[in-house]
Amino acid sequence: MGNKTKEQRELILPESRPEVRKVDGEPTKIIGYAVRWDQLSHPIFGMFQERFKRGAFAASLINPDVYASWQHDAREILGRTPGTLLVTEDDIGLRYEITPPSWAEKYVETIERGDVRGSSFIFRPTKEEWDETNPDMPIRSVIEAELFEVSPVTTPAYPQSSVGIRSAEEVFQERTGDDDTLLGYTDEELDMIMLEHDMRMRKLNL
Repeated sequence: MGNKTKEQRELILPESRPEVRKVDGEPTKIIGYAVRWDQLSHPIFGMFQERFKRGAFAASLINPDVYASWQHDAREILGRTPGTLLVTEDDIGLRYEITPPSWAEKYVETIERGDVRGSSFIFRPTKEEWDETNPDMPIRSVIEAELFEVSPVTTPAYPQSSVGIRSAEEVFQERTGDDDTLLGYTDEELDMIMLEHDMRMRKLNL
């Protein structure tokens, strides 16, 4: 079942940090991976884990209209396909290469110093599968998806807000086509889950 809602994910792992590439005579590049194939996410608000299958974005990249922003701020556009942003799939995952504007030099410096350590992307899944062998932690495999945005980020593994929790809950419900609220959290309970999740991520140094 395809989810009609856009979703946001972050990848913050030592081997996935964005990097800056400077070659004499060529423009500066910001290079990173937004996705690594078949890599299980951390539990998404305790509901499920997620992975992307190789080739998930192949159809979306045929004639892409994808932009790169700084920290998902639409006022801070770093590049856009097909001119200043290149997004490709390789054996590792979904790779992006941004040619940032001159005013973004301050952001380039934060990546070079290692202050910005993550990559994020916004997508809409169009084909997915669920493995519920472990009923306590189902695994969602995204087979096909549309790509909208990539972004260097500093935030932890997933958005720290009640909006992020409700989005995850919607995804979890849609796996069975159940429109009723499965978890029934109040706003206060969502705030507590958000706080506990943030504390876990801090302990993991993510």
